[in-house]
Amino acid sequence: MHTLLAPLDWGLGHAARSLALARRLEAEGHRISWASSGPAAEMLHRELPTDTIIHELPSYRVHYKSKSMVWNVARQLWRWQGIIRAERRATAELVTRLGVERIVSDSRFGCYDPRVESVFVTHQLHPVTHFAPATAAYRWQLRHFDTYWVPDHGGHDRLSGKLSAARGYKKVVYIGPLPHIHGTEGETPYDLLALLSGPEPMRTRLEDILLPQLGESALDIRLVRGLPHPGTPALKTSTHTLPYADTPTLSRLLTAARFVIARPGYSTLMDLRALGKPAILIPTPGQTEQAYLAQRAQLQGWAVAVMDQEKLNLPAAVARVRQLL
Repeated sequence: MHTLLAPLDWGLGHAARSLALARRLEAEGHRISWASSGPAAEMLHRELPTDTIIHELPSYRVHYKSKSMVWNVARQLWRWQGIIRAERRATAELVTRLGVERIVSDSRFGCYDPRVESVFVTHQLHPVTHFAPATAAYRWQLRHFDTYWVPDHGGHDRLSGKLSAARGYKKVVYIGPLPHIHGTEGETPYDLLALLSGPEPMRTRLEDILLPQLGESALDIRLVRGLPHPGTPALKTSTHTLPYADTPTLSRLLTAARFVIARPGYSTLMDLRALGKPAILIPTPGQTEQAYLAQRAQLQGWAVAVMDQEKLNLPAAVARVRQLL
């Protein structure tokens, strides 16, 4: 089957798990075409063979300037509606031009077409919005899809918890976790890997909070800034720093690290659980889903949740995560 795979451009996590999904589909004999935008498209260009075409989709250009998820969404909703309509037009054109037989949209609301099977990949069938109209609007957007693929196991102990409950949806398939990273030897063991990611300005804000504390630590540390852009300026820091790590590099770094500090994006959590790495998890302010996932990981006993990045005390968090080793 010829599948159009379209990951969302909010950070790099959707692209990472779409790459894992593509490997699985290709192993089953399916042909993959790609469509995306922004940082996700940049990551795909880095990870895929050089002759791979990434068809351009509209960019959501999401930002989280407030600690209120409802306010963040409300301020951007008018623009997102226009992007969804543009996605629909672009998707219809690709289905016609490429002869696509199935669309697999990783969280892009407008990537569906009634002429072919349309699949929505998400771990959030029930987002934590704390605002009933926002939840209803989310469910309304998903009504166009035929099937919902959840990258998790179907049991009660699933990583995504209540977010991925199947109730209220016509056809939910738990396809199992999609870790993008697999254990790879070759890096000298060290203490802490700090992974920065996610939308601005919160990515930069966490970097500003974290860097001074990393500089004062006696730990052996590696920092990946999560900036896959050409010409990213270097940081003046004694910490070993990379602007971006491709899959082989990140696999080596994660394998060698004793523990990790990161945002609790779902793709990151899948990688950490696959490698058995304890973590310090710092949710992006305003992302209620990350707050829920961080608290769930802490309750499951493999992570330490720091719920307010402004109050990050790295030595105290490290002391707590050491107890999990």
